[in-house]
Formats: sequence, structure tokens, C-alpha cells
Amino acid sequence: MAARRISAADVLTVGNGVCGFLALGVLAGLWIVPPGRGLEHRELVACLLLYGIGMLCDVVDGPVARLLGSSGLGSGLDTICDTITFGLLPAMLLLARLQEDDGWLVPALVVACGYVGGTCLRLARQALLEHARADRRAGGDDEPQPDFTGMPSPVGGNCVLAIVVLAPPPGVALAVVALVSVLLVADYPYPNNKTVVGSVFVGALLVASFAALAGLISLDVPSVVALVGLLPVAVVRAARTALHAV
Repeated sequence: MAARRISAADVLTVGNGVCGFLALGVLAGLWIVPPGRGLEHRELVACLLLYGIGMLCDVVDGPVARLLGSSGLGSGLDTICDTITFGLLPAMLLLARLQEDDGWLVPALVVACGYVGGTCLRLARQALLEHARADRRAGGDDEPQPDFTGMPSPVGGNCVLAIVVLAPPPGVALAVVALVSVLLVADYPYPNNKTVVGSVFVGALLVASFAALAGLISLDVPSVVALVGLLPVAVVRAARTALHAV
């Protein structure tokens, strides 16, 4: 299915999501606390634990639906919940981390808003593709369709959280998150986690993440694994697609 151009209405819809993100940030006090407070370790661990549980739910909800049946609400619920867990939460954690560095809050806010907007557009595109596949199946067209176009939102969230944990220099952190935002909305095929390799990687990443949250290994370990194992795949695939289009 050909990629559709983003309309003015889409921009307004994304603006809605960005405004909600900004309101959540105000409520959290991210921009009204004294400069330099930053993100405390216990706050980071609590957020990472909730994120890990959310990611686990996202991985198993599909198999559970296939095993026990679905109410038909899955696609809409996925979009809403993924926006919160893989869009808003990583962006807010990025802002909380960069609150520690004077002079970086405004650039961080711009990049975080771009990431939230990219996540919203990515999830809307995926919902459109799923509806199109359902219509094709209903019409008797069983031709295989790509599962993902662009970086999936959980992958984007994992990359941003890895940056939050590893805490590179602010300029590097914002550059990586800006790159992730572009990869979320770019038009290229991204492999899903239903293959054997994909399933093993996601399972190992979850195990390493919970082991790190339990204090058994450093938080840096799953962060490096996520960043090195996920981001280059998207960059290479996007570059290859762009070269083939020239």
C-alpha cells in the first residue's frame, strides 16, 4: 500500500497529542522544579519497571487474543496504550534527564515534542495498514503485506529509554532521539518480532531488563543491547530503501 501524505488534519491531531504531553509534563512539575534537580535513580527505576511491564503486556496481548479470542477492540486499544507507554513516557523521561543540564531544556522540549508527534503518526499509519489488510482479507485477497512500515513504537521507546539510562552528552542524546523520531515516520520495511530471531531477541531483552531492575546486572547492559540491537537495523533499512528510491 502506497504511503499517504500527511494532511493538515493529521498535523492538528498530532498537535492534540503533543498538547496532552505538555500538560502531563506540567502536572509532573518537570519545568517548574529548580534547575539541576534532574531524575533521581529511584524515579528512573520505577518508570523503567512500569515500562517493562507495559512492554511485556504489549508482547503477549496478541498471542493471548489469538488463544482466547478478541473483543475487536485490540487495534484501537493498542494505539491508545502504545501512545502513552512508548510515546509519552520515554519523552517525559528524556526531559527529566536533561533537566540536569542548564540550557538544554528548550532543545530537549522541541525534540521530545517531535518524538511524541512521530510516535502518534507511526501508530496512526499502523492502524491504517491493519484496516487495509482486514479489508483485503474480507475481499478474498490473501497477498502477504508488510507488518511494519517504519520503526515500531516499542522499538523507538526502547531506544529513547536506552539514551536516558546511558546519559550521553545532551547534544548526542538529542541527536539520537531526533533520528529515532525520523525513523518512526519514514517509509521502509522493518522486521517484526514474530520470527525466531526476533522473538529470542525480545525475550532476552526483557529478561536482561528485569534482571537489571532487580539489581542483578547494571542498567547499562540492557540499554546497550537495545540501542545496538535495534537502532542500526532501522538505519540500514531506511538507508537501503532511500538508495533504491533514487
